[in-house]
Amino acid sequence: MGKPSKTGFTKLLAADTTLLSAEPLIGLLELETDTGTVQFAMNRIIAERLLTAVVEFLQAGEGNDAPTFAVERSQ
Repeated sequence: MGKPSKTGFTKLLAADTTLLSAEPLIGLLELETDTGTVQFAMNRIIAERLLTAVVEFLQAGEGNDAPTFAVERSQ
């Protein structure tokens, strides 16, 4: 693996998923970074938590980085 960027943070370059099972829902999350590739096994619960975290991050954007999507939450 290479060295982290000048900022000290590892840069995320790409993300992909591989479905391993539909029931139960199990898959691999593959993250390509500037220091290498990392794979994580995940289930539905973890995928939903990841989705929530990413949506919350995107909703914080302002100006040119404002969200370009709408989220409908079920009650």
